[in-house]
Amino acid sequence: MPTTPPAFALRQAAFGDWNAVSTLLEANKLPLDGAQAHLADYVVAVAGGEIVATAGLEHHGKVALLRSVAVAPGLQRRGIGRALVTHLIDEAKRRGLRSLHLLSVTAPEYFATFGFKRGPRDNAPSALQASAEFQGACPACAAFMTLPLIDGAGRDEPLPVAVIGAGPVGLAAGARLLERGITPLILEAGAQVGTHLEAYAHVRLFSPWRYNIDSAIAARLAPSGWQRPADTELPLAGELVQRVLRPFAELPEVAPHLHLDTRVLSVSREGFDKVKTAGREAAAFVIRAQCRGEVTEFRARAVIDASGTWGTPNPIGANGLTAIGEPELRNAVFYGIPDVLGEQRSRFAARRTLVVGAGHSAANALLSLAELAAAEPGTQLVWAVRSPSLQRVFGGGEADALPARGRLGTQLKLLRDRGGLAFVPGLRITSLRREAGKIRVDGHDTTGQPVTLEGIDQIICATGQRPDLALAAELRVKLDPWLESTEALGPLIDPNLHSCGTVRPHGHRELSHPEPGFYTVGVKSYGRAPTFLMATGFEQVRSVVAAIAGDLAAADRVELDLPQTGVCSAAPAVVSSGSGGGCCGPAKDAAAATHGLVAAAAANAPKARAACCG
Repeated sequence: MPTTPPAFALRQAAFGDWNAVSTLLEANKLPLDGAQAHLADYVVAVAGGEIVATAGLEHHGKVALLRSVAVAPGLQRRGIGRALVTHLIDEAKRRGLRSLHLLSVTAPEYFATFGFKRGPRDNAPSALQASAEFQGACPACAAFMTLPLIDGAGRDEPLPVAVIGAGPVGLAAGARLLERGITPLILEAGAQVGTHLEAYAHVRLFSPWRYNIDSAIAARLAPSGWQRPADTELPLAGELVQRVLRPFAELPEVAPHLHLDTRVLSVSREGFDKVKTAGREAAAFVIRAQCRGEVTEFRARAVIDASGTWGTPNPIGANGLTAIGEPELRNAVFYGIPDVLGEQRSRFAARRTLVVGAGHSAANALLSLAELAAAEPGTQLVWAVRSPSLQRVFGGGEADALPARGRLGTQLKLLRDRGGLAFVPGLRITSLRREAGKIRVDGHDTTGQPVTLEGIDQIICATGQRPDLALAAELRVKLDPWLESTEALGPLIDPNLHSCGTVRPHGHRELSHPEPGFYTVGVKSYGRAPTFLMATGFEQVRSVVAAIAGDLAAADRVELDLPQTGVCSAAPAVVSSGSGGGCCGPAKDAAAATHGLVAAAAANAPKARAACCG
């Protein structure tokens, strides 16, 4: 009687899987040469918590070798190997590869069932000739086989929707696509999901868990036995990665669609440059990416850019350019939120540190430095901001609907008032240079008078972030001219006009561009504006994915209610004509969005800590 096939799941191989993979290869008398170097492009089958099969692709430009198809003895002929090979063929098609090739001694008939055909070994593409398998790992008697992919049967299969970035919003987009039965293609530049969050893993977010977990992600995790954190608790940024993003990324239905170490370089239309119009909408998107050292391309029917802004910080220079001398002093400048009390303690202990910035990231750094100064004699703080007014910096206090965010500004104000730091308001920095082993900072105040700071050892640049616009340079995008947000959002979030942290509800229509099928979401959709909450991004991708699926009724429906900041200054031009409510629209319809690398300590903690919720 036939044996029931074991339950198994496929996932991308990880570095730590090599021992199990090599054992399988040896058990199947397959070569190890060159396999470990391409392990990141292998897939493994897991049953009962153990790796029971593996197969991989070895990329060489637009062609690849299918290799190392190995199933544990005793589990062969049960469909596991077929599932692996089918998955890798589909993956090769998604990447736009021209052809797959292999060498086989014992199983050419098996691979023929997938469409591979024998051919002279001399016909192998030159790019394959230098591979370990062609250089002796496989014997000369091995059959050389080829599967064409371009214009093949799979070419007309529905293309996936590409998601750039595997942070909270990008993964939420993936969850929404799966919810709609649409294949996602999630491309992440980092070695793991949530790379930007890991950069400030030590920082406690000021928004509680209920604002930081997308409902579609939670629905996917629930059947796995996942325990949802308490809604009212404040997580560390690293906890969000460990307790939500990683478990979601490891789900069997998610992992095959996730491509780590894959940095997107550019996005275009297949066969169309930016100028050409006729037929443009029907052309697939082509996403060029650097994947583990090699440039490859993927095809997609739509693109959701959730790549964020954390990787492109604003400079110290007040004019939007790097200050003169800033690049040369980069080893003394930390961009973002350093772990002052942990990993970077020795960098700042007993040093004089200048913190530049007026947001919650700067507040977090200053409060940590103050705590360090209490424990480490000689530690000094200098705080410089460009604006002479600190109303926005100190926030709404008790009026803030997020208490931890309100306490953050209150504690920073208390630190300044007590003389715990040297405070320089209205400073516009123009240049940095070394003098006698220290950093000299030159600039001017709001009246144009010169200002100089001397004796600085380290600088923390917490001046915000900006979007990387190079990715879409060959697409037709429409941005706000100064915020670089999507155009429709610009008037709603312009910090020159208002700071209430509240925007009218928005979705796919505000996040789209003249390029059909291309959407900017998450903190990147806000460009340089410092107002965004993670939950805003979750609602954005819900709407965008509904629009991609053709469900415009759901796409246009608003499903978001967020807390206000307690601070609101608005010019008349942006005050809604609707009755009641705040400066950006009627209160009953307002969708608050508070961005920025902002975080704070837990509700009961004696000291606030601030970080990014974007």
